[in-house]
Amino acid sequence: MEYRSKGSIAVKRLKYDIGQCSDIGLVRSSNEDSLISLNIGLNKPYDKRISLHAVADGLGGYEGGDIASKMALQVLTDDISKFILSAAWQKELSNQETILHALTTGIKAANKEVLSLGQTYRNGMATTLIAALLINDTAYIANVGDSRAYCLEGEQIRQITVDHSLVASLVSSGEINPEELYTHPQRNIVTRYLGSYIDMEVDLFIEVLKPNKSLILCSDGLWEMVRDVDIKKVVHQQTTAQDACAQLIDLAKQNGGIDNISVIIVKVTG
Repeated sequence: MEYRSKGSIAVKRLKYDIGQCSDIGLVRSSNEDSLISLNIGLNKPYDKRISLHAVADGLGGYEGGDIASKMALQVLTDDISKFILSAAWQKELSNQETILHALTTGIKAANKEVLSLGQTYRNGMATTLIAALLINDTAYIANVGDSRAYCLEGEQIRQITVDHSLVASLVSSGEINPEELYTHPQRNIVTRYLGSYIDMEVDLFIEVLKPNKSLILCSDGLWEMVRDVDIKKVVHQQTTAQDACAQLIDLAKQNGGIDNISVIIVKVTG
């Protein structure tokens, strides 16, 4: 198991306590998940604190899922880093539309690379991707697939993203109830992912962060094994984001650990 603490990042009047964990689980022979937490702080005169956080889940059944997830994060990181430097120079780091466009562009570039790799190796590589670009007190979130972003505030946990999966569409249409997400025989069918087609759509969200609010990014290996109410309980109970990540990984394994498990937690501490 890999545990790496990212420490606290000062963001003007806010402090972010960030933790991340990824684990192979109890069933899979390899870990096809990849994650990244990267601080992209800018010095004066910009006075911006920026970080990029992302989880990619290489899809099971596709040879090279681990390569796809790693490549997707590498391309996204390179694209966003270039955007940050360019946007800072052009003083566009407060333009929400520009930031969301940059996230979309980065993920589509990652999709193009995964498609290209799949054609090269003739194995149809694929991965999900959930990413959050934090600029001062705002999280810009982009999603493709069934990895999730949650917001935890007070006693409420809220799923920010919408799963791109067959069972999620069946729940939305009323054909099955929400609890069947966890037991339906076709629950592993993802309907949108990197490596599918060139014009893939990206879902976008904006979340304003404030003290005592937490952002959680995770692969389905976590949320399928640990219900939302228990995710909330662990994040509240643990003192640090890193401790919460470790406890969630352990809990997912106690509940079966049938898939790779990855989670990033951003706690806004003050």
